[in-house]
Amino acid sequence: MILFSYTNWFKLFLIGLTLFMLDGCSSESTAPLNKAFHNTTAHYNSYFIGLERIKEVEASLWKGMKPDYNHILKIYPPLDSTMATTYKAELEDCIKKASIVIQYHKNSKWVDDSYNLIGQARMYGYDFPNAVTTFKYVNTTGEDVNARHWAIVNLMRTFIENGELANASEASDHLESEILNKNNLKHLYLTRAYYYQVIDDKDNMVRNLVSADPLLSRSERARFYFIIGQVYQEIGFSSAAYEYYKKCISSNPKYELAFYAKLNIAQVTQLGDSRDLKKVRKYFRKLVKDEKNVEFQDRIYYEWGKFELKQNHLEGAIEKFNLSVRNSVSDPRQKGVSYLSLGEIYYDTLKDYTTAEAYYDSAVSILPKTYEHYATVKHRQEVLTNFITQINTIALQDSLLNLASMDSSEVINLFITQATAELDAEEQAAAFAEKQQRTKTVSINRFDAPTGVGVSNWYFSNPAAISGGRTSFRQVWGSRVLEDHWRRSVKQSVASNEENVLEEEEDEAVEETKTEFSRDQIVMNSATSMYARLPLTEEDKAKAHKALEMAYYNLGKIYYFDLVERENAITAFTTLHEDYPASEHSAESYYLLYLIYQELENPDKAQGISDYMHLNMGNSIYTKLIDNPQYKELSSQANEVLTKEYKSIYNLYLNDELDTAYRIIDVLLELNPDVTFSANLRLLQILIIGKTSPLVDYQFALQSFIEQYPDHELNSYAKELLDASANYLNSLAKLKAAEYFVSKTGDYFYVVLSLGNEAGEINEELLKPFIGADFQSPNLDLGSLVLNDSINMTLVQPFSTKEEALLFFDMMKSEQLFDELKKPNFVISKSNFDILYKSKEIDAYMEFFREHF
Repeated sequence: MILFSYTNWFKLFLIGLTLFMLDGCSSESTAPLNKAFHNTTAHYNSYFIGLERIKEVEASLWKGMKPDYNHILKIYPPLDSTMATTYKAELEDCIKKASIVIQYHKNSKWVDDSYNLIGQARMYGYDFPNAVTTFKYVNTTGEDVNARHWAIVNLMRTFIENGELANASEASDHLESEILNKNNLKHLYLTRAYYYQVIDDKDNMVRNLVSADPLLSRSERARFYFIIGQVYQEIGFSSAAYEYYKKCISSNPKYELAFYAKLNIAQVTQLGDSRDLKKVRKYFRKLVKDEKNVEFQDRIYYEWGKFELKQNHLEGAIEKFNLSVRNSVSDPRQKGVSYLSLGEIYYDTLKDYTTAEAYYDSAVSILPKTYEHYATVKHRQEVLTNFITQINTIALQDSLLNLASMDSSEVINLFITQATAELDAEEQAAAFAEKQQRTKTVSINRFDAPTGVGVSNWYFSNPAAISGGRTSFRQVWGSRVLEDHWRRSVKQSVASNEENVLEEEEDEAVEETKTEFSRDQIVMNSATSMYARLPLTEEDKAKAHKALEMAYYNLGKIYYFDLVERENAITAFTTLHEDYPASEHSAESYYLLYLIYQELENPDKAQGISDYMHLNMGNSIYTKLIDNPQYKELSSQANEVLTKEYKSIYNLYLNDELDTAYRIIDVLLELNPDVTFSANLRLLQILIIGKTSPLVDYQFALQSFIEQYPDHELNSYAKELLDASANYLNSLAKLKAAEYFVSKTGDYFYVVLSLGNEAGEINEELLKPFIGADFQSPNLDLGSLVLNDSINMTLVQPFSTKEEALLFFDMMKSEQLFDELKKPNFVISKSNFDILYKSKEIDAYMEFFREHF
């Protein structure tokens, strides 16, 4: 009986415990035991795993960030959409685990924190809009005040990462009056510091970092002390920087961070006298000799160079930066920065642009494109390359023209002397290399011969063999270009049969090797090659002078705009004016001289330039800019008005309403006489003159246009029109020879003229729709025909009557498919087309067409 009683009680206990557990699993219940169950389950299961995933992602971000000690270290590792794909699985798992807490443990105190985990996962996953929504939701609905504060701190960072800096500032201000726990307050200070780092406000950045100092964990202190030291060093507080670098070192950091802290200490050490200088240099030498710093030698020498530069010891700075380059093995960024520092010295201080160009070129080739000042460095490198190009062009062309003016025998003797000296230098270099290799080989054989290792018998591993082979080759073959069939003195076509080709080449090789060039022949060949480069013909001399003209013009602009060396710019422009007074760039270069003299406060010189320009180039836009510096701005406004009017006037021209178009242009030119676009209107008016007035009036108008608008882009086109009109009478004479005649019967063609085959294909595409749909004439064909080397004819044919062809012509004119100036189009009979195709005289037929059609 007793046993039965115990059994019943045990059963009742199990039933009760089961009912209790079932009731405890409810996510809605607020009973204490129920909440305790859900808090424990949520915290140490799903939330814990989700938090671990966030920590893994953050560790991955820190690991992937290579610190750049040339700049202030980043507060947080930068987020990257590409990098986000590498930890996508961790973020998805974090969101999944946090969602379990939210869905199945609604009554636990970890719901708000789980939402924050989801927000962080979305932020790290570069899903900024959803991250913002999540953090705002926590701030609005969250019950835990600390979770709400944490959400706003992360919201601020999300805004920063997404470039929404104004919203980030508002989020920061929102927490100004709130009382935060230590962890949230620490991260608020750090996030504010990050915000100020992004906007480059170093004062507020360092204030927030210093405020975060007491809240930092032991593992965090060293890195942030180093950053604070960097910021203080950057803004000129050397004493404060020194103290924080010392605090960094005493915080037991990793070796690399400790090394850079020690390195930077040398830069901020207060120098009282020469003994302090010696002390710092001794400190640098100690760092160099330390075996643990072997991989940091490039950085040590770089910082040493910066120190010497700070002391205005340029020679020492150049030496140390060069040592940094030579000791840079595994860090191309540091090597590029060292090259850049050398380039800056030669550019900014020594004004040695030739040497600076070489260093900038090296820096650009090595620095990664992600370097923050890469665009600026690249621009300066391009400026210097352009500068060196102009300098070299002037030196080369001057020398060539000077040599071309000398007696030919004297020049040949000079070239023989130069070629002999070059050959001597090559032979001496080859002999020295061979001697060095022999010494090296003896050494290797002496110590390593028993092992058989270390001696290279391969030809291309032996510099002496290569150098000697090069000299021997020139003695046998002379100077030969590296190309197919280089052994042949006369290049011939290669036979299709490969075996025959190989046999021929082998036979030729045997014959040619019998003939060796003597040393004198090598020198003479080289001297003759030099002589051939001289500009001996009038055409070559003209090209050389044109190259000089452009080089002086470009050099003057580089000195003025890029290098800001006004005196050198004056020299370049003055040389241009003296040597090439008729240069096409005279007006612009005189105007730049005018501006330079004004900047140099030399009113007499500036006035002299102004008087000369008004007297000799009064119609130039640059002369008008002297009278009215706002000329371009005012002209631009008027140009917009004239551009709109031009389209309607051109339509009148196309529709043969020539008198109306002419009168409207007259009115507009009277209202806007000195506007850039006025030239376009005036040229259109001249074309109307060409259609309505005698040829002499047309030529006179063109000549006046050329003189009135010397700098306008249409000037060259006007010259072409004037040249064409000069040949017009000759075309009229050929018109009689062509003997075109009016035909009342037979087929007619519609013809469009254009330049090149590609334009012909475009014309066909434009015409196809009208042939197929808009013009209901059966049996029309569309095709192209080459009239001569430059002109293509697109033909629509055959039209059975002249009237039908003219109807199609009028339709195309109304559609404005073709610009009459660029693509003349007309109707022509089959018999006259045959004459045109034989004579090729387009102008003659166009005159006939205007008269009879």
